[in-house]
Amino acid sequence: MRWGDKIREMDRNKVFDKLEGLRGALIRAFLIILGLSIVSYFFWKEALHFLQKPLGMPLIMYGLPEAFFVSLRLALFMGIFLASPLIFNGLWGAFAPLFSFNSRRYSLLVVLSATALFYAGSFFCYYLVLPVGINFLVNYGSENLKPMISLSKYMTFSIGLIFAFGLVFELPLIMLILGRVGLVGYQGLAKNRKYALLINSILSAMLTPTPDAYSMLLMMVPVQVLYELSIWLVKIFGKKKVAVPDPTSEESP
Repeated sequence: MRWGDKIREMDRNKVFDKLEGLRGALIRAFLIILGLSIVSYFFWKEALHFLQKPLGMPLIMYGLPEAFFVSLRLALFMGIFLASPLIFNGLWGAFAPLFSFNSRRYSLLVVLSATALFYAGSFFCYYLVLPVGINFLVNYGSENLKPMISLSKYMTFSIGLIFAFGLVFELPLIMLILGRVGLVGYQGLAKNRKYALLINSILSAMLTPTPDAYSMLLMMVPVQVLYELSIWLVKIFGKKKVAVPDPTSEESP
């Protein structure tokens, strides 16, 4: 067998090993989420009361099985939310071998940072963005237009928004990891700042629940701050380029 064939065979085996590791991580994550969801099912009413606080009014059931299906979705939501540290740990364990640096040294730091950022974004949405968006939408009511909000639609609205903010807040960590392996550089991030601002504004307009500028800024400003933080993190901790000497500049012996 030629050396090229041997190398391709080794690369193929490495890819299969990493895919097998990813499959195992996904199975473990699924089992963990399933177990936590089953436990969380017994507390779905408390979770519903917590999510309903920003609304400040009763919800309406438009079908007999609606509350039952909402209880299952809430249990699943709580299972994923509570299992997020273990999910991040599994994902990092599966993808870390793809990086060139010693991933085991950074496992605890990466998992803790990912968890903290996810929870920070989620609670930022719950305590600030969600009340503002709900107040804006409910104020469209009048004496002849009373809001009657569906239980199922409100759960979809609030849970989707909370998860969106939690994931968006992972931006600095993702950029830092990409910077550590040399896929992005701080100069490129800084140079493309205006394009990042444009994409940020479009995504903020799409993800925020209301069309007013204030609600859009509640997402756009934190994300832009996180992007600027990413630039500095990549600049400080990113992979440094090794200067290659120019052979033409060296004096011949």
